Amino acid sequence: MSAVPSVVIPIADGCEEMEVVICADILRRAGADVCLAGMDGAGVVVASRGVRLLPDQPWAERARQPMDVLLLPGGAGGVERLRQSDSLRALLRERSASGQHVAAICAAPALLGELGILRGKQVTSYPGSLAPDSQEYQYREDPVVVDGQLTTSRGPGTAIDFALQLVTQLFGTERRMQVEGALQRPPVYL
Repeated sequence: MSAVPSVVIPIADGCEEMEVVICADILRRAGADVCLAGMDGAGVVVASRGVRLLPDQPWAERARQPMDVLLLPGGAGGVERLRQSDSLRALLRERSASGQHVAAICAAPALLGELGILRGKQVTSYPGSLAPDSQEYQYREDPVVVDGQLTTSRGPGTAIDFALQLVTQLFGTERRMQVEGALQRPPVYL
């Protein structure tokens, strides 16, 4: 891992904005070098609810540089656009084969499943994105599931937990506690 851990989040029209922004924000608060990489270049990305996101760098430039984590956000339209990228698919296969960290939330684990990356792993996803009774992987309904260098999560409502888990993996428990404490996240009341 590099001195300052780097996280690349490929974004495309239709991505789930909460997952992109929450993950980028929390990881940057922890001290990670986070790059929003525009799949279609440096232009504005229109997320699933119409929020406009500005990439830090085009995917075509950032994909060739080292990274500690490749984080795939969900959003059905965004994942469909990620699916269409030969360079992203190749990088995901390469990272998986060499044991490098891949993280995916919401509908994005389905793309990993198509590439065979989930084989033999414990995973989670947005309900309906993955078959819960698959023989290929063990599906869990936990908010966040970590299996080696693969981290998956369920959706927008679990994005904070997902990002904090990545902080733990990149920086350790103490940094996670510092970041989480500063968020002033209250307990859940039902």
